[in-house]
Amino acid sequence: MLYKILILVLFTTILFSSPGHTSEKEIFLTSTEYPPYYGQELKNNGFITEVIKAAFEKMGYKIKVEFFPWLRSKAMAESGDSDGMYTLWHTEEREKWFVFSDPIPPHNTIGVYKRSDREITFETYRDLKPYIIGSVLGYAYSPEFMAAELKGLRLYTDEKLITKLVQGRVDLAIIDKIQGNYLFKKRFSMKNNKFEFMEPPLEIRQQHLVISKKINSAHKIINDFNDGLEEIMNNGFYDDILDEHGF
Repeated sequence: MLYKILILVLFTTILFSSPGHTSEKEIFLTSTEYPPYYGQELKNNGFITEVIKAAFEKMGYKIKVEFFPWLRSKAMAESGDSDGMYTLWHTEEREKWFVFSDPIPPHNTIGVYKRSDREITFETYRDLKPYIIGSVLGYAYSPEFMAAELKGLRLYTDEKLITKLVQGRVDLAIIDKIQGNYLFKKRFSMKNNKFEFMEPPLEIRQQHLVISKKINSAHKIINDFNDGLEEIMNNGFYDDILDEHGF
């Protein structure tokens, strides 16, 4: 009996001290398709995913990422079914559910795409009242946009939003400029020159990693991530990731 106990103790010691069993802390994050920033089909799941993993790894964390539709990804993070998600725009409402990281550059340039042959101009949101405006369900658009009570069509993904614009189902599409350019080139290259981004943009929004407040160590995780993000931005590794992805 004593022999068996000694063997068990020896096995346990070897198991938990061996190089193959790391002390890395594991974080489960959910996300969605937001190309070219991040997405399941992108190289290494996109450059934002690489940045987040690199920042966490600097602080001894191991990251698992799974991709879901936007609303499901957000709901999983709110409930604590995942530890958190990326990326979110900051709102006071979302602070009820999440601890926000420092901004993860680049920022989102949010504005309006239209057909190039349509004479549409605006100075305020009131000028857009004659038009049907496409947007994505669940996104945190500005209070000014939400209060304008414009005619609109809410879609589940940015790709469907651009599709509806190409089909003529909406007059305007509100979307990040870089993402809009990417989707036109990727999905609608034959029609790319028929649509344009209206300057100036409506707003600039910062992207954040969030950790669910259901997670006991949420604030520590975010603080560690912020430290790791600062380190990879200072040592040039962040720039290397962007260069690798053509940004």
